[in-house]
Amino acid sequence: MKPLNSVRTLCLYLLALGSIGWMASANASEAETIEKLDKLVARGFLPHYQLSTVDSEGVRSYRAKAYVDGLVNITKPEPESLFAMLSLSKPFTNLLALKMVDLGLVKLDDPIEKYLPQLAGLKVSDIVSSASVPSNRKITVSDLLLHTAGFAQNTELMGLGPIAERYRENDIFGLHCLHGKKQQSLDTIIAKLAALPLQTAPGAAFKYSIATDVLAALLQVVANKPFEKLIAEELFLPIGMNSTAFSVANDKRDDLLPLYQPLVKTYPVPGDYQRYQPLSIFKEKGAKVGEQPGCISAGTGLVSSVKDMQIFLQFLLNDMQLENGERYLSGVLLKSFLSHQLSSDLGTSPLSRSLPKTKKDGLSYGLAIHLQDEGVLTEPSTYDYLYWSGFSGSGFWFSADKSIGGIFVSQLFNSDQFLLPEIAENLGH
Repeated sequence: MKPLNSVRTLCLYLLALGSIGWMASANASEAETIEKLDKLVARGFLPHYQLSTVDSEGVRSYRAKAYVDGLVNITKPEPESLFAMLSLSKPFTNLLALKMVDLGLVKLDDPIEKYLPQLAGLKVSDIVSSASVPSNRKITVSDLLLHTAGFAQNTELMGLGPIAERYRENDIFGLHCLHGKKQQSLDTIIAKLAALPLQTAPGAAFKYSIATDVLAALLQVVANKPFEKLIAEELFLPIGMNSTAFSVANDKRDDLLPLYQPLVKTYPVPGDYQRYQPLSIFKEKGAKVGEQPGCISAGTGLVSSVKDMQIFLQFLLNDMQLENGERYLSGVLLKSFLSHQLSSDLGTSPLSRSLPKTKKDGLSYGLAIHLQDEGVLTEPSTYDYLYWSGFSGSGFWFSADKSIGGIFVSQLFNSDQFLLPEIAENLGH
Protein backbone atom coordinates (compact mmCIF):
# COMPACT_ATOMS: atom_id res chain seq x y z
CA MET A 1 0.00 0.00 0.00
CA LYS A 2 1.15 3.55 -0.68
CA PRO A 3 2.11 5.60 2.39
CA LEU A 4 -0.47 8.21 3.31
CA ASN A 5 0.40 11.85 2.76
CA SER A 6 0.31 13.12 6.34
CA VAL A 7 -0.85 12.41 9.86
CA ARG A 8 -3.85 14.64 9.26
CA THR A 9 -4.75 12.74 6.09
CA LEU A 10 -4.32 9.46 7.96
CA CYS A 11 -6.81 10.65 10.58
CA LEU A 12 -9.24 11.47 7.80
CA TYR A 13 -8.99 7.99 6.35
CA LEU A 14 -9.31 6.31 9.71
CA LEU A 15 -12.37 8.30 10.66
CA ALA A 16 -14.07 8.00 7.30
CA LEU A 17 -13.58 4.26 7.08
CA GLY A 18 -14.25 3.85 10.77
CA SER A 19 -17.81 5.01 10.22
CA ILE A 20 -18.67 1.60 8.85
CA GLY A 21 -17.16 0.02 11.93
CA TRP A 22 -19.28 2.24 14.16
CA MET A 23 -22.40 1.18 12.28
CA ALA A 24 -21.39 -2.46 12.59
CA SER A 25 -21.51 -2.24 16.36
CA ALA A 26 -24.54 -2.08 18.60
CA ASN A 27 -22.45 -0.07 21.06
CA ALA A 28 -22.56 3.14 19.00
CA SER A 29 -25.81 4.71 17.89
CA GLU A 30 -26.54 5.78 14.36
CA ALA A 31 -27.01 9.34 15.61
CA GLU A 32 -23.46 9.38 17.02
CA THR A 33 -22.10 8.09 13.75
CA ILE A 34 -23.91 10.77 11.75
CA GLU A 35 -22.68 13.48 14.12
CA LYS A 36 -19.06 12.39 13.62
CA LEU A 37 -19.42 12.21 9.84
CA ASP A 38 -21.14 15.58 9.65
CA LYS A 39 -18.21 17.11 11.52
CA LEU A 40 -15.77 15.59 9.03
CA VAL A 41 -17.67 17.27 6.22
CA ALA A 42 -18.07 20.59 8.02
CA ARG A 43 -14.36 20.77 8.87
CA GLY A 44 -13.34 20.00 5.31
CA PHE A 45 -12.02 16.47 5.73
CA LEU A 46 -14.70 14.90 3.50
CA PRO A 47 -16.33 16.51 0.44
CA HIS A 48 -19.50 14.52 1.06
CA TYR A 49 -20.76 11.16 2.21
CA GLN A 50 -23.74 8.83 1.98
CA LEU A 51 -24.62 6.38 4.72
CA SER A 52 -27.45 3.87 4.62
CA THR A 53 -28.51 0.87 6.66
CA VAL A 54 -30.55 -2.04 5.32
CA ASP A 55 -32.24 -5.13 6.73
CA SER A 56 -33.90 -8.09 5.04
CA GLU A 57 -37.12 -6.10 4.58
CA GLY A 58 -35.56 -3.06 2.93
CA VAL A 59 -33.94 0.29 3.65
CA ARG A 60 -33.84 1.32 7.32
CA SER A 61 -32.09 4.66 6.99
CA TYR A 62 -30.33 6.97 4.55
CA ARG A 63 -28.25 10.07 5.16
CA ALA A 64 -26.26 12.32 2.82
CA LYS A 65 -24.19 15.39 3.59
CA ALA A 66 -22.00 17.66 1.46
CA TYR A 67 -19.70 20.60 2.11
CA VAL A 68 -21.38 23.91 1.24
CA ASP A 69 -20.03 27.31 0.19
CA GLY A 70 -16.46 26.17 -0.42
CA LEU A 71 -13.90 27.08 -3.06
CA VAL A 72 -14.41 23.58 -4.46
CA ASN A 73 -18.07 23.29 -5.41
CA ILE A 74 -19.54 20.07 -3.99
CA THR A 75 -22.83 18.59 -5.15
CA LYS A 76 -24.86 16.84 -2.46
CA PRO A 77 -25.25 13.20 -3.51
CA GLU A 78 -28.57 11.39 -3.78
CA PRO A 79 -29.37 7.65 -3.63
CA GLU A 80 -29.43 7.57 -7.45
CA SER A 81 -26.09 9.40 -7.83
CA LEU A 82 -23.43 7.27 -9.51
CA PHE A 83 -20.13 6.73 -7.70
CA ALA A 84 -16.86 5.04 -8.63
CA MET A 85 -16.86 1.64 -6.95
CA LEU A 86 -13.15 1.03 -7.51
CA SER A 87 -12.28 -2.07 -5.45
CA LEU A 88 -15.92 -2.59 -4.51
CA SER A 89 -16.16 -4.05 -8.02
CA LYS A 90 -14.35 -7.21 -6.92
CA PRO A 91 -17.07 -9.06 -4.94
CA PHE A 92 -19.47 -8.79 -7.88
CA THR A 93 -17.01 -10.42 -10.27
CA ASN A 94 -16.38 -13.22 -7.79
CA LEU A 95 -20.09 -13.74 -7.29
CA LEU A 96 -20.56 -14.03 -11.05
CA ALA A 97 -17.73 -16.58 -11.19
CA LEU A 98 -19.48 -18.72 -8.57
CA LYS A 99 -22.63 -18.54 -10.67
CA MET A 100 -20.69 -19.86 -13.66
CA VAL A 101 -19.46 -22.70 -11.43
CA ASP A 102 -23.04 -23.36 -10.35
CA LEU A 103 -24.06 -23.58 -14.01
CA GLY A 104 -21.33 -26.14 -14.67
CA LEU A 105 -19.40 -23.92 -17.08
CA VAL A 106 -16.20 -23.88 -15.05
CA LYS A 107 -14.73 -25.57 -11.97
CA LEU A 108 -12.95 -23.93 -9.07
CA ASP A 109 -10.00 -26.30 -9.39
CA ASP A 110 -9.64 -25.83 -13.15
CA PRO A 111 -6.21 -24.49 -14.15
CA ILE A 112 -6.68 -21.06 -15.69
CA GLU A 113 -4.52 -22.04 -18.67
CA LYS A 114 -7.43 -24.25 -19.77
CA TYR A 115 -9.23 -21.03 -20.71
CA LEU A 116 -6.31 -18.62 -20.99
CA PRO A 117 -3.53 -20.70 -22.60
CA GLN A 118 -1.37 -17.60 -22.99
CA LEU A 119 -0.88 -17.67 -19.20
CA ALA A 120 0.47 -21.23 -19.17
CA GLY A 121 3.92 -21.75 -17.71
CA LEU A 122 4.25 -18.40 -15.95
CA LYS A 123 7.46 -18.19 -13.95
CA VAL A 124 7.89 -16.62 -10.52
CA SER A 125 10.08 -13.61 -9.84
CA ASP A 126 13.01 -14.32 -7.51
CA ILE A 127 13.81 -11.11 -5.63
CA VAL A 128 17.18 -12.40 -4.42
CA SER A 129 18.58 -13.37 -7.82
CA SER A 130 16.50 -10.92 -9.91
CA ALA A 131 15.71 -13.91 -12.11
CA SER A 132 12.56 -15.94 -12.70
CA VAL A 133 12.11 -19.51 -11.55
CA PRO A 134 9.56 -22.17 -12.55
CA SER A 135 6.30 -22.25 -10.63
CA ASN A 136 5.62 -25.21 -8.34
CA ARG A 137 2.05 -25.63 -9.59
CA LYS A 138 -0.56 -24.24 -11.97
CA ILE A 139 -2.82 -21.31 -11.14
CA THR A 140 -6.44 -22.35 -10.56
CA VAL A 141 -9.73 -20.49 -10.82
CA SER A 142 -9.92 -20.66 -7.02
CA ASP A 143 -6.58 -18.82 -6.82
CA LEU A 144 -8.06 -15.93 -8.78
CA LEU A 145 -11.00 -15.61 -6.39
CA LEU A 146 -8.71 -15.72 -3.35
CA HIS A 147 -5.80 -13.58 -4.63
CA THR A 148 -3.41 -16.50 -4.23
CA ALA A 149 -2.53 -16.71 -7.94
CA GLY A 150 0.72 -14.78 -7.46
CA PHE A 151 -0.10 -11.68 -9.50
CA ALA A 152 0.75 -8.17 -8.29
CA GLN A 153 -1.27 -4.92 -8.16
CA ASN A 154 -0.43 -1.98 -10.43
CA THR A 155 1.49 0.72 -8.52
CA GLU A 156 -1.00 3.31 -9.81
CA LEU A 157 -3.58 1.54 -7.66
CA MET A 158 -1.53 1.07 -4.50
CA GLY A 159 0.56 -1.90 -5.61
CA LEU A 160 4.15 -2.34 -4.43
CA GLY A 161 7.29 -3.96 -5.81
CA PRO A 162 9.12 -4.38 -9.11
CA ILE A 163 6.42 -6.51 -10.76
CA ALA A 164 3.76 -3.99 -9.77
CA GLU A 165 5.89 -1.26 -11.33
CA ARG A 166 6.17 -3.24 -14.57
CA TYR A 167 2.38 -3.42 -14.63
CA ARG A 168 2.37 0.39 -14.55
CA GLU A 169 4.95 0.61 -17.32
CA ASN A 170 2.90 -1.74 -19.50
CA ASP A 171 -0.55 -0.27 -18.76
CA ILE A 172 -1.78 -3.47 -17.11
CA PHE A 173 -5.02 -2.80 -15.22
CA GLY A 174 -4.06 0.65 -13.95
CA LEU A 175 -5.49 4.16 -14.14
CA HIS A 176 -5.94 3.93 -17.90
CA CYS A 177 -8.73 1.43 -17.31
CA LEU A 178 -10.66 3.96 -15.23
CA HIS A 179 -10.52 6.60 -17.97
CA GLY A 180 -8.81 6.46 -21.35
CA LYS A 181 -9.42 7.74 -24.84
CA LYS A 182 -8.58 4.39 -26.42
CA GLN A 183 -9.98 1.19 -24.92
CA GLN A 184 -7.70 -1.81 -24.61
CA SER A 185 -9.30 -5.24 -24.90
CA LEU A 186 -8.87 -7.78 -22.14
CA ASP A 187 -7.09 -10.04 -24.63
CA THR A 188 -4.52 -7.32 -25.30
CA ILE A 189 -3.81 -6.78 -21.61
CA ILE A 190 -3.63 -10.49 -20.83
CA ALA A 191 -1.08 -10.87 -23.65
CA LYS A 192 1.10 -8.23 -21.98
CA LEU A 193 0.64 -9.90 -18.60
CA ALA A 194 1.78 -13.22 -20.08
CA ALA A 195 5.21 -11.72 -20.76
CA LEU A 196 5.84 -10.95 -17.08
CA PRO A 197 6.63 -13.23 -14.13
CA LEU A 198 4.43 -13.72 -11.10
CA GLN A 199 5.17 -11.84 -7.91
CA THR A 200 4.80 -14.96 -5.75
CA ALA A 201 4.29 -18.67 -6.34
CA PRO A 202 0.65 -19.79 -6.77
CA GLY A 203 -0.90 -20.70 -3.44
CA ALA A 204 2.05 -19.44 -1.41
CA ALA A 205 0.38 -16.33 -0.04
CA PHE A 206 -2.57 -13.97 -0.23
CA LYS A 207 -1.48 -11.02 -2.40
CA TYR A 208 -4.05 -8.33 -3.17
CA SER A 209 -3.78 -8.09 -6.93
CA ILE A 210 -5.21 -7.85 -10.43
CA ALA A 211 -6.45 -11.44 -10.10
CA THR A 212 -10.06 -10.24 -10.38
CA ASP A 213 -9.30 -8.70 -13.77
CA VAL A 214 -7.75 -11.95 -14.95
CA LEU A 215 -10.86 -13.74 -13.67
CA ALA A 216 -13.02 -11.51 -15.88
CA ALA A 217 -10.93 -12.37 -18.92
CA LEU A 218 -11.40 -16.06 -18.10
CA LEU A 219 -15.16 -15.73 -17.59
CA GLN A 220 -15.73 -14.08 -20.94
CA VAL A 221 -13.95 -17.04 -22.57
CA VAL A 222 -16.06 -19.50 -20.57
CA ALA A 223 -19.31 -17.78 -21.54
CA ASN A 224 -18.18 -16.71 -25.03
CA LYS A 225 -19.52 -13.25 -24.30
CA PRO A 226 -17.94 -9.85 -23.47
CA PHE A 227 -17.52 -9.58 -19.73
CA GLU A 228 -19.48 -6.34 -19.38
CA LYS A 229 -22.45 -7.97 -21.12
CA LEU A 230 -22.07 -11.20 -19.14
CA ILE A 231 -22.14 -9.55 -15.71
CA ALA A 232 -25.05 -7.31 -16.71
CA GLU A 233 -27.18 -10.23 -17.91
CA GLU A 234 -26.21 -12.85 -15.34
CA LEU A 235 -25.89 -10.74 -12.18
CA PHE A 236 -27.09 -7.14 -12.25
CA LEU A 237 -30.31 -7.80 -14.18
CA PRO A 238 -31.51 -10.72 -11.98
CA ILE A 239 -30.76 -8.79 -8.78
CA GLY A 240 -32.28 -5.55 -10.05
CA MET A 241 -29.14 -3.39 -9.98
CA ASN A 242 -30.10 -1.28 -12.96
CA SER A 243 -27.58 1.54 -12.44
CA THR A 244 -24.43 -0.57 -12.06
CA ALA A 245 -22.15 -0.79 -15.10
CA PHE A 246 -18.69 -0.05 -16.45
CA SER A 247 -19.84 2.97 -18.45
CA VAL A 248 -22.90 5.19 -18.46
CA ALA A 249 -24.95 6.69 -21.26
CA ASN A 250 -24.34 10.32 -22.19
CA ASP A 251 -27.65 11.41 -20.70
CA LYS A 252 -26.65 9.90 -17.32
CA ARG A 253 -23.19 11.46 -17.03
CA ASP A 254 -24.45 14.34 -14.93
CA ASP A 255 -25.32 11.73 -12.29
CA LEU A 256 -21.65 10.72 -11.95
CA LEU A 257 -19.99 11.92 -8.76
CA PRO A 258 -16.42 13.17 -9.25
CA LEU A 259 -13.50 11.78 -7.28
CA TYR A 260 -11.37 14.03 -5.08
CA GLN A 261 -7.83 13.75 -3.80
CA PRO A 262 -6.23 15.02 -0.56
CA LEU A 263 -4.96 18.60 -0.71
CA VAL A 264 -1.31 18.50 0.34
CA LYS A 265 -0.11 21.70 2.00
CA THR A 266 3.60 22.37 2.52
CA TYR A 267 2.81 24.98 5.18
CA PRO A 268 0.39 25.05 8.14
CA VAL A 269 -3.06 26.52 7.51
CA PRO A 270 -5.13 27.60 10.52
CA GLY A 271 -8.82 26.89 10.90
CA ASP A 272 -11.15 24.74 8.85
CA TYR A 273 -10.88 24.56 5.08
CA GLN A 274 -11.48 22.05 2.28
CA ARG A 275 -8.63 19.57 2.60
CA TYR A 276 -9.17 18.07 -0.83
CA GLN A 277 -9.22 19.06 -4.48
CA PRO A 278 -10.64 17.59 -7.70
CA LEU A 279 -8.82 14.44 -8.76
CA SER A 280 -6.01 15.26 -11.19
CA ILE A 281 -4.53 11.84 -11.94
CA PHE A 282 -6.28 11.40 -15.29
CA LYS A 283 -4.81 12.95 -18.43
CA GLU A 284 -8.10 14.66 -19.24
CA LYS A 285 -9.08 17.41 -16.80
CA GLY A 286 -12.39 16.83 -15.05
CA ALA A 287 -12.62 13.20 -16.19
CA LYS A 288 -14.89 10.87 -14.22
CA VAL A 289 -14.88 7.11 -13.81
CA GLY A 290 -17.70 5.69 -15.92
CA GLU A 291 -17.45 8.19 -18.78
CA GLN A 292 -14.85 6.52 -20.98
CA PRO A 293 -13.17 3.42 -19.53
CA GLY A 294 -9.81 2.58 -21.04
CA CYS A 295 -10.49 -1.10 -20.43
CA ILE A 296 -13.10 -3.26 -18.74
CA SER A 297 -11.56 -3.63 -15.29
CA ALA A 298 -13.55 -6.10 -13.20
CA GLY A 299 -11.41 -5.24 -10.19
CA THR A 300 -11.85 -1.46 -10.15
CA GLY A 301 -14.01 -0.19 -13.01
CA LEU A 302 -17.68 -0.39 -12.02
CA VAL A 303 -19.89 2.56 -11.16
CA SER A 304 -23.01 2.14 -9.06
CA SER A 305 -25.45 3.98 -6.82
CA VAL A 306 -26.39 3.72 -3.16
CA LYS A 307 -29.84 2.67 -4.35
CA ASP A 308 -28.33 -0.31 -6.18
CA MET A 309 -26.11 -1.16 -3.21
CA GLN A 310 -29.16 -1.15 -0.94
CA ILE A 311 -30.73 -3.70 -3.29
CA PHE A 312 -27.54 -5.77 -3.24
CA LEU A 313 -27.33 -5.78 0.55
CA GLN A 314 -30.96 -6.83 0.88
CA PHE A 315 -30.22 -9.62 -1.61
CA LEU A 316 -27.34 -10.83 0.59
CA LEU A 317 -29.34 -10.55 3.82
CA ASN A 318 -32.01 -12.77 2.25
CA ASP A 319 -29.51 -15.51 1.38
CA MET A 320 -29.38 -14.41 -2.27
CA GLN A 321 -33.05 -15.03 -2.92
CA LEU A 322 -34.29 -13.52 -6.18
CA GLU A 323 -37.73 -12.02 -6.75
CA ASN A 324 -38.91 -15.27 -8.36
CA GLY A 325 -38.10 -17.13 -5.13
CA GLU A 326 -35.04 -18.93 -6.49
CA ARG A 327 -31.59 -18.76 -4.89
CA TYR A 328 -28.89 -17.15 -6.99
CA LEU A 329 -26.39 -19.76 -5.78
CA SER A 330 -26.87 -23.31 -4.57
CA GLY A 331 -26.15 -24.14 -0.94
CA VAL A 332 -22.48 -25.11 -1.06
CA LEU A 333 -21.47 -22.19 -3.26
CA LEU A 334 -23.57 -19.76 -1.25
CA LYS A 335 -21.74 -20.93 1.86
CA SER A 336 -18.38 -20.45 0.14
CA PHE A 337 -19.22 -16.78 -0.48
CA LEU A 338 -19.89 -16.33 3.24
CA SER A 339 -17.16 -18.40 4.91
CA HIS A 340 -13.37 -18.48 5.05
CA GLN A 341 -11.78 -20.26 2.09
CA LEU A 342 -8.02 -19.68 2.34
CA SER A 343 -5.80 -22.64 3.14
CA SER A 344 -4.91 -23.18 6.79
CA ASP A 345 -1.29 -23.25 5.59
CA LEU A 346 -1.50 -19.45 5.34
CA GLY A 347 -1.99 -19.16 9.10
CA THR A 348 -4.46 -17.39 11.35
CA SER A 349 -3.70 -13.92 9.91
CA PRO A 350 -3.66 -14.79 6.20
CA LEU A 351 -4.31 -11.29 4.82
CA SER A 352 -2.02 -9.30 7.08
CA ARG A 353 1.25 -9.61 5.14
CA SER A 354 -0.34 -8.04 2.08
CA LEU A 355 -2.83 -5.85 3.98
CA PRO A 356 -1.38 -5.24 7.46
CA LYS A 357 -4.48 -3.55 8.89
CA THR A 358 -6.61 -6.67 8.48
CA LYS A 359 -4.92 -8.52 11.35
CA LYS A 360 -6.84 -11.79 11.83
CA ASP A 361 -9.53 -11.21 9.21
CA GLY A 362 -10.36 -14.00 6.81
CA LEU A 363 -11.46 -14.22 3.20
CA SER A 364 -14.40 -15.96 1.58
CA TYR A 365 -14.79 -16.39 -2.17
CA GLY A 366 -15.84 -12.75 -2.32
CA LEU A 367 -15.71 -10.92 1.01
CA ALA A 368 -13.44 -10.18 3.95
CA ILE A 369 -14.49 -11.62 7.30
CA HIS A 370 -14.10 -9.85 10.64
CA LEU A 371 -14.18 -12.06 13.72
CA GLN A 372 -15.65 -11.64 17.16
CA ASP A 373 -13.07 -11.10 19.92
CA GLU A 374 -12.45 -14.81 20.46
CA GLY A 375 -13.51 -15.91 17.01
CA VAL A 376 -11.74 -18.35 14.72
CA LEU A 377 -11.90 -18.47 10.94
CA THR A 378 -12.98 -22.10 10.84
CA GLU A 379 -16.11 -21.35 12.91
CA PRO A 380 -18.65 -19.15 11.06
CA SER A 381 -20.67 -18.86 14.27
CA THR A 382 -17.83 -16.67 15.62
CA TYR A 383 -17.86 -14.20 12.72
CA ASP A 384 -18.79 -10.61 13.57
CA TYR A 385 -19.46 -9.19 10.10
CA LEU A 386 -18.47 -9.56 6.45
CA TYR A 387 -17.35 -6.58 4.40
CA TRP A 388 -15.48 -5.06 1.49
CA SER A 389 -14.12 -1.57 0.90
CA GLY A 390 -12.45 0.45 -1.82
CA PHE A 391 -9.73 2.96 -2.66
CA SER A 392 -12.09 5.93 -2.14
CA GLY A 393 -13.09 5.02 1.40
CA SER A 394 -16.42 3.55 0.31
CA GLY A 395 -17.46 0.20 1.70
CA PHE A 396 -20.29 -2.11 2.67
CA TRP A 397 -20.80 -4.62 5.45
CA PHE A 398 -23.43 -6.90 6.91
CA SER A 399 -23.64 -8.70 10.23
CA ALA A 400 -22.85 -12.40 10.26
CA ASP A 401 -26.36 -13.17 11.48
CA LYS A 402 -27.71 -11.19 8.48
CA SER A 403 -29.81 -8.91 10.69
CA ILE A 404 -28.45 -5.64 9.31
CA GLY A 405 -26.10 -4.25 6.69
CA GLY A 406 -24.72 -0.88 5.73
CA ILE A 407 -23.20 1.09 2.87
CA PHE A 408 -20.89 4.08 3.26
CA VAL A 409 -19.90 6.08 0.18
CA SER A 410 -17.16 8.67 -0.05
CA GLN A 411 -15.25 9.74 -3.15
CA LEU A 412 -11.82 10.65 -1.76
CA PHE A 413 -9.03 8.89 -3.65
CA ASN A 414 -6.89 7.27 -2.50
CA SER A 415 -7.25 5.72 0.89
CA ASP A 416 -6.13 2.40 2.31
CA GLN A 417 -9.18 0.28 1.58
CA PHE A 418 -8.37 -2.29 4.25
CA LEU A 419 -8.23 0.02 7.27
CA LEU A 420 -11.87 -0.77 7.97
CA PRO A 421 -11.49 -3.95 10.07
CA GLU A 422 -9.10 -2.41 12.57
CA ILE A 423 -11.22 0.71 12.94
CA ALA A 424 -14.38 -1.36 13.35
CA GLU A 425 -12.68 -3.28 16.13
CA ASN A 426 -11.16 -0.27 17.90
CA LEU A 427 -14.16 2.04 17.72
CA GLY A 428 -16.97 -0.49 17.49
CA HIS A 429 -16.17 -2.60 20.53
